[in-house]
Amino acid sequence: MKRERNARKDLNDLYLYFDIGSDLCHFQNISNEKKDRFYEIKDRFDKKYGDRRGYPYEWSEYYGLFKTKSKRVAVDPVRMQKMLKCFSDKQLQVMNRRNTTYFHPEKRHRNDYFSNCFVDELDDIIKCFKEAYKPIIDKSVENIKKIKELYPGDYINLQCGISGPMSAQMWANIQNMENERKVEYKKYELYTSQYAQFFHYMASRIEAKTVELYSRIHPDMKDWSRDKLYDNINTKNESSRNLKSFKYHDELYLIWNFLKHNNLSTYEKLKERYPNVLLDCEYKSGDLAIRYLILNEKIIMNLLKGTKQFFIEWCELNLNEKYSEAHWNFDDYFTRLVKDEIEVFTNPLGLEWYDID
Repeated sequence: MKRERNARKDLNDLYLYFDIGSDLCHFQNISNEKKDRFYEIKDRFDKKYGDRRGYPYEWSEYYGLFKTKSKRVAVDPVRMQKMLKCFSDKQLQVMNRRNTTYFHPEKRHRNDYFSNCFVDELDDIIKCFKEAYKPIIDKSVENIKKIKELYPGDYINLQCGISGPMSAQMWANIQNMENERKVEYKKYELYTSQYAQFFHYMASRIEAKTVELYSRIHPDMKDWSRDKLYDNINTKNESSRNLKSFKYHDELYLIWNFLKHNNLSTYEKLKERYPNVLLDCEYKSGDLAIRYLILNEKIIMNLLKGTKQFFIEWCELNLNEKYSEAHWNFDDYFTRLVKDEIEVFTNPLGLEWYDID
């Protein structure tokens, strides 16, 4: 405890040295007590920082950001909040749980959080669907042209005098209805096949990202199955199958298996657990799965958002990650905050390195 009090006292001296040494601070506004203290500590800090270029407000320490021997960062939340006013109440609550002067972030980089990696992948898939795939699918379906409408006069038997006007009118009606049915079927086939193609794409990406990240946990892993993901041993000895959002990940894979294998067993598993995605008709083994599935924007978006939530919950259960902290509790976040503030003075126009001669 005494050690921490001394550390805080040293930090306050350092900040006093910075503040008075900065041209942002008017010396005449400093109390006599602080001026006296400044002269007491000046020589000591001059030796340490005397060879620094620029003003103190161009140094990360000025804002309460320090580098450790292990090349991590140590943050003084009190100073940083005072200078930048950058933390929310929830962030301060987390940082104030520490028993030391400095707050040490949980991770080095944003992608050291598995939850961020999963969420970024799912968000990118959602973006691809909304901005690329769906507009293309909709446009392709719209571009299927209607077959030219037929009239009684087009009937060859009428032209030859074999049939009368009533028969010709009946012929035209039947032909137009049949042609309309053909066009609608073409649209349906194109729509379902395109949605099935996207479903393969999104499920494959999710599978690939899952294997990639799971391999970081178990580098020697050679074989893969979903059971490894669901039944990963954790400190709580709980299965991921019990997570609230498990159903979304499970449904996604059952649909994918049905699309890939087109067999009765995959159909029956899907029908048993998630009959809402199937048309109300009996399946014949070997038929194309897309003709029995209900694939639309609502179902796909629901599965993607639900699967994203599943991975957030999975990371919390198995890796003890808190997604509420994954956005900021890492070294680079604090480094970026301070760098952005320093650039207000050193690069006020926000120029890139290649813009500066």
